[in-house]
Amino acid sequence: MRAFVACAAFLLVGALNFLWWWYPNRPVEIPAWKEGPLQSVSFAPYRPGQSPHTRTFATAQQIEADLKLMRGKTVALRTYSSLEGLETVPRLADKYGLKVWHGAWLNSVERENLEQVAALIDHANRYPQSVDRVIIGNEVLLRKDLDAQQLVRYIRMVKQAVKQPVTYADVWEFWLRNPEIADEVDIVTVHLLPYWEDVPIGLSRRGADGTLIIEKHIVDIYQKVRRAFPNKRIVIGETGWPSTGRMRADARPGRVEQVTYFSIFKRLAEQHGFEYNVIEAFDQDWKSAQEGSVGAAWGIFTADRVEKFKAGKPVTPEPKWASLFAVSTIAAGLMILGFASLRRRPGNLAIVVFSLFAYVVASVVVQATWHNYTHSFYTSRLLGTVIYFVLIVAFGYALMRGIADSLTGRMADPSLWGARVREAWTAFRALPRLTALRRIDLLAQMLFLIFTGLCIYHLFFLGIDVHFFVIGSGENTVVFNIDGRYRDFPIWDFMLPTFVLVAWKLFTIFRTGDVPRTHRLAKTLSFGRLLGFDGSRGYVRLDPVFSRISPVLPELVLSTLLIAGVALVVVTEGAIKLHDGAGGGWLAPDGGRWVIGTLFWNTQANWFAAEALLLALPYLATIYVSLRTPLAEPPPESYTSKW
Repeated sequence: MRAFVACAAFLLVGALNFLWWWYPNRPVEIPAWKEGPLQSVSFAPYRPGQSPHTRTFATAQQIEADLKLMRGKTVALRTYSSLEGLETVPRLADKYGLKVWHGAWLNSVERENLEQVAALIDHANRYPQSVDRVIIGNEVLLRKDLDAQQLVRYIRMVKQAVKQPVTYADVWEFWLRNPEIADEVDIVTVHLLPYWEDVPIGLSRRGADGTLIIEKHIVDIYQKVRRAFPNKRIVIGETGWPSTGRMRADARPGRVEQVTYFSIFKRLAEQHGFEYNVIEAFDQDWKSAQEGSVGAAWGIFTADRVEKFKAGKPVTPEPKWASLFAVSTIAAGLMILGFASLRRRPGNLAIVVFSLFAYVVASVVVQATWHNYTHSFYTSRLLGTVIYFVLIVAFGYALMRGIADSLTGRMADPSLWGARVREAWTAFRALPRLTALRRIDLLAQMLFLIFTGLCIYHLFFLGIDVHFFVIGSGENTVVFNIDGRYRDFPIWDFMLPTFVLVAWKLFTIFRTGDVPRTHRLAKTLSFGRLLGFDGSRGYVRLDPVFSRISPVLPELVLSTLLIAGVALVVVTEGAIKLHDGAGGGWLAPDGGRWVIGTLFWNTQANWFAAEALLLALPYLATIYVSLRTPLAEPPPESYTSKW
């Protein structure tokens, strides 16, 4: 009978697990996305392991393979450097029917700028059949590498030496702030990236009249620039959408979202006659070191040259979902088999409950590990993936062991005993070596403390924006940047010790027994009963003490930091920067003002904030239980007077 129930539970809950993986990853039709080449695509041929920071560049053979791959996908390619082996692009572009918007990378180093300019001039004059225009610098005003006068000097230097149209590329706001640059160029090349706007714009947000706000924004910005420079040719030099990464307000990255944006923009370009360049051909893993996961995911191909989508065909958010479903199903099946085979002979209801949590735990572990692995763009992040995998698996083991023991009657009633953080830590330190696996309650508590520390770290680094310099000058200056906009929300990493754990703790409330259950909910949620119960073998008791505050000081500190971090993330994610000249808000260094305008729009931030609050819940419950516990009575007067 147990075998039949176990098989039935495996299949029934497995069907729910299938829905878990299939529903969010089902193919999505993008009706307006049509076949046909793009006008231009940004081209940086870096492969995994290559980076301008480490001076490792693509070979001529690799670049030619990329040019062959882009044939038919686009009319032109935009480069950002004239060195680093990119001479191959204008040299071979004509062979594959491609034009080149050739660029020179400018920064704050004069020698490097002169080398870039000299190479750009040489390529433009040597390969006039492929070089369609030249771009002097990319967002140097935004980065503050050069001022307008310095930039003009380089533009004039190139304009005197080439026959092609000359332009400079920057975010549209910086063209409006520096209109004198337009007098020096033939083309005004603006970057229009709704995801990166000071006020990010989601793809599905609509105005009062029902029209998509992002469509209106694109057209309005283009017309604003055209009005500012009526006698100039206006080109949108960068536009696109990331296929993965963190949300900004209601702007959500994703493969479906990326294709949706291309569909919207391409239709607008045809309607209004935009000349444009899409960013970009290939995902750039090296950008993740500065811009997080989202910076590496703007390509129409992955960094391994796998096409993310095909025009006119359905788009799958996660192409590997079937394999992930299979791995989670096998892991859950092994856990169910082990539980059903226990000598303690679990009941039918116990098998069903265990199966449900086994599937949830297995799917969360697989989802978290896969997400981290696919975002491990460099060694330190790969190390982080391994660390989180060990922590999540260890906590999942402790949780499932505890659930199994509880469902088979090996654990004491959850209303009996508990422990504060200090008492649990003292008990854990007193354990003989290599015996932690025998004390699942203490193992889970120590892991929970680790997750708490990691969550606090993420909360405060997501909520701050700090830039500072360290030793060095000129070319050798090392810049450290902590910018919450570039940090992902690690939602899946914290799913087990938050939502899954609390679901099990709440389930244990309904257990029956003849033990009085005063403050049942608070005790079940407390840190001492982290798994919803205490071990019958060596539980840690919450003993009476002489002070109200001192025993729960760790709980007070940790819960305060978690709640403060949540407030910080919610406020910073809800803040937007305006340059409308109005009053109110907080003044920004660039003259804008910060106001709270997108509160709770970022659902990723909301989920992570909820996880942080659930991490604080056991500490708050422990504080409540401790405060309700009678204080220890002092020794008799006759005893203390002797001292």
